Amino acid sequence: MTVVTSITEIEENLQLFEDYLCEGTDEEQLFCSELIRKGSCFIAYETENELRFSPSRYIGYKKNTIHAHIQRKKDGKETNPAITKVLGKLTQNDSLEKKYLKYCRDLGVSPFNKKRKFWSLSLEGTDFTNNKISQEGFPEGKIVERKHTARERNAALVKSAKEAYKKSNKRLSCEACNFDFEKVYGKRGGDYIEAHHIVPVSEMLASQKTKITDIAMVCSNCHRILHRSRPWLTVAQLKALITKKA
Repeated sequence: MTVVTSITEIEENLQLFEDYLCEGTDEEQLFCSELIRKGSCFIAYETENELRFSPSRYIGYKKNTIHAHIQRKKDGKETNPAITKVLGKLTQNDSLEKKYLKYCRDLGVSPFNKKRKFWSLSLEGTDFTNNKISQEGFPEGKIVERKHTARERNAALVKSAKEAYKKSNKRLSCEACNFDFEKVYGKRGGDYIEAHHIVPVSEMLASQKTKITDIAMVCSNCHRILHRSRPWLTVAQLKALITKKA
């Protein structure tokens, strides 16, 4: 497998790695989380005022995919010199080490107890296509936001959660304010509600699976208020706040 020879090739791998980490299957997300947890050498790349970290043994091979990565023998003796030719010296950096550890906490990853080395890459003024849309309430950054949003788009899990909720409550309505989309919008609002994951990504382990009981049914307005600032309100706290204001 050919190693990277340019910043463009590195950026292509960074984007694909982010997509796997934030929007891939459970297996793809776990695979990337494990690489971050176990890695020794990382590209610390800054984009849109956010610092992120990706492992050299993945990023160092041109047009890398998870399938290709699994098939090959991974050797830092190949990737590290290749990345160094493009980005410069690989060094230990206490400041980047602290930021890497925080990044891991935000992603719910427990890294190995060892010192790491880093290359620095600035992508300021640019960002990856899938990061363009940003919501409020994610001070950890867009990586965590995207990972959380991907969980909330898990169609099979959300469908199961809706069905379980309807069995108990007969209709879909917001657990905080009781808003019923079908009552207000008729057929167009039928069977519509938003799924709120009550456990933030940063509080989950990489291997932890979301359960139906981790999902609350909420309307769009309540969903945005729940995400607006940290620590997030619980649905019960928001419901009490609405009742108090009524």
